Amino acid sequence: MHKNSVTINWITKFKSNALFGQKRFKRLEKGYPPFEIDEDLIDFVDHEEFNRIEEHRIPLFIGSQFGITPRINDIPEFFNGKKQVAILAKSLLSGTVSGLTIYQIEADEKQFHFHQIIVF
Repeated sequence: MHKNSVTINWITKFKSNALFGQKRFKRLEKGYPPFEIDEDLIDFVDHEEFNRIEEHRIPLFIGSQFGITPRINDIPEFFNGKKQVAILAKSLLSGTVSGLTIYQIEADEKQFHFHQIIVF
């Protein structure tokens, strides 16, 4: 697939960020619309590993005009403590990626709230 300039732009900003640049993403095998990302940034994992709180890997979701995929509030045992999540903003109609946002989930939360940390 051909990467559009916005996709390349957020990846470049992410990789050069002092706080996040050394981190990777993790995603479930199923439940995602098609999207582009550098393969060296992402791991395919099972539910147990996806839910695990890790210092160097962030669960990745796709945010579109139809909601967040996979459905973050419907993942069993996902809300298990303080962690960061990444949401890649993508139009499912045009395919345009507008960027990536990192959010914070607090230890006591039982559903997703938009506590934004940084936008790429």
